[in-house]
Amino acid sequence: MLKLSFTTLGCPTWTLRQIAENAASMGYDAVDFRGLQDALDITTTAEFTTDLAVTKRLFADLGVAISGIATSARYATVDPVEREKQFDETRRNMELAAKLDARVLRVYGGRVPEGYTVDSILPALVDNLRTIGDEAEAFGVTLALETHDDWTDSATFARLMREANHPRVRVLWDLHHPFRSNGEPPDVTYANLAPYTVSIHVKDSVPTTDGHHQYVLLGEGDVPVKRMLDLLVAGGYDGYAILEWEKRWIPTLQEPEIVFPQYVARMREWLA
Repeated sequence: MLKLSFTTLGCPTWTLRQIAENAASMGYDAVDFRGLQDALDITTTAEFTTDLAVTKRLFADLGVAISGIATSARYATVDPVEREKQFDETRRNMELAAKLDARVLRVYGGRVPEGYTVDSILPALVDNLRTIGDEAEAFGVTLALETHDDWTDSATFARLMREANHPRVRVLWDLHHPFRSNGEPPDVTYANLAPYTVSIHVKDSVPTTDGHHQYVLLGEGDVPVKRMLDLLVAGGYDGYAILEWEKRWIPTLQEPEIVFPQYVARMREWLA
């Protein structure tokens, strides 16, 4: 069975101890950090600086790994000042990830800058990723670019990976976005992204009348998540299946005490 993790995006009010203890009691193998309470960048918190040894001991004692860190860094940029800001955030988190034995660090392409298209910004994105990928090598960390923002077309993403051609630059396949944004069939997305996928985000939703979507419990929406998981398992994917419940951004979503155990139960049912 795939190893299960959740991103802390789904439990923005939990303390570090609550995160670790709930992960253990609910049946998770790991936690993926996207913020801790009021801090979105965990490299600014005491728990991951002065008290890092205490944090590592807490997770080790409970048998819970840290599957990765999700940053806000965006690499589809040409402005030198903005680019250096993204590099700095990534460097801080790569150093922390190495200390936590968390081998995957999420980064974004981000929105295409004004005046550019996906095609015209692609060379800058490739160059930026190759540069930071070289630095990731020293930390033993793999940068996972998420299918997000203007980068949800899997054929374009596969082209990006081929042109970057860097062993430390890979893909975080958010199973939701290529399907919901573009209507891509799972088999198409899988064929394009499978060779590069080192991490996945799992979530489900239903379309709304205003042309958007509403997140729902896993298996209660129309995203063909099970088909995607079946393809990944059959193809030998051995990374984490990370529940991304976006409660930090959408406070009206159901509480993690309900959603997190349901995810474990549904995944066990599907992957048994």
